[in-house]
Amino acid sequence: MDNQIELDLIGNLILNPESMKKIVISPENLFDYKNKFILELLIRQFKEYGTINTIGIIENYKYLFTQKFQINEILQIMNLAMADAPITDVDYLQQTIFERYVRKLILDEINKFKDSKISENELFENLHKFESMSIKVNDHRLSSDELFSLINSKNKNINLKFLKLSECANIQEHDLVVIAARPGIGKTGFILNILEDLSSKYNCILFNMEMSEKQVYQRLISINSGTPMKYLNNAETTYQEKCIKESCNQIANKKIKIYSQGQTISTIRRKIVSESKKEHTIVFIDYVGLISTSSSDRKLSLYEKITSIVKDLRQISLENDCTIFLVSQLNRQVENQKDKTPKISDLKESGELEQSATTVLLLHDENHDKNLSKSEIEISVIIGKNRNGRVGITRLNYNKENQQFSDIKKTVVNNNDWRKE
Repeated sequence: MDNQIELDLIGNLILNPESMKKIVISPENLFDYKNKFILELLIRQFKEYGTINTIGIIENYKYLFTQKFQINEILQIMNLAMADAPITDVDYLQQTIFERYVRKLILDEINKFKDSKISENELFENLHKFESMSIKVNDHRLSSDELFSLINSKNKNINLKFLKLSECANIQEHDLVVIAARPGIGKTGFILNILEDLSSKYNCILFNMEMSEKQVYQRLISINSGTPMKYLNNAETTYQEKCIKESCNQIANKKIKIYSQGQTISTIRRKIVSESKKEHTIVFIDYVGLISTSSSDRKLSLYEKITSIVKDLRQISLENDCTIFLVSQLNRQVENQKDKTPKISDLKESGELEQSATTVLLLHDENHDKNLSKSEIEISVIIGKNRNGRVGITRLNYNKENQQFSDIKKTVVNNNDWRKE
């Protein structure tokens, strides 16, 4: 019998120890005897220590391991569960496991009757008992104070340094913000501007799978100092060198962690869960198409792969104390259109990007071909989807030499411009 759902439950409990407070099923409700043993260990550790830690389990309960439950094998199962578990509602998982357990009890009783081990009266009596069994999971009802606190989002907004964009987009904690553009428009520079700004207040993680760590920090130093990137290795003046060193000090003191190597959705999840336990964390992913899949997903098409990844990222943002900025590409068909103004339907690879995103920001350079040789240009930020506010267009100044995006003094918002074909 497929026990993946049991592994999903175990993985979710280890990755998010607070979800142990929701557990109402018991180890006997699981089918696999090793999974039963692991759940028993998790319940015991959380009851005694108030947290879940796989190393702590091995150290504190070593005396419980036997030839039947060997340490290395149990540890391997827990690591596998963490690596492959989708972020899923624990209530749903344990409800499903319990219903499966009850169905097995009913089938066992029917088989006993077929084998003449119990009478018909005993069969119906037991079936009635099993069918009435249930578990009480969270009914999701809120008190009036909890409801008021939930809807009052004054302290939940993510305020960007771009004043008009921040006002219009109204980005809030736990949002999934998709940022997309054609190649060469400045997607990476844009999110690095947001990261450099927000990292003064928030814990920030960047998963960058296109550039080295050195290249990322060079851009951040340029953004922070206003120094063109070409002078970072060869300052022209003593003052310029002083500015670069001051920026290095400022960036070093910001709450920034950068992961430049390849990532899977599982490794991204683990790092986010770990970081967001401490404080609200802003996550930047550049970009969705470069996230690797697990070995079990290798047979999926690109569309199915991206759909699965985006759904997982949305669940991660909802179930953890984090907000996610996700970079995506646009379909190549945009290049062949007469009007190259991007629309949310131009998002590449999966409709799930549009579906799961709370906000979609599309960057556009109306005079891209003419502006290739220019060092400073205007970029339109098209708010193509917005669950928290209005749609429309704001404009920012983009300095290619130092990677800085900045407000333009006269920024006009037209709520219908983005609809033009």
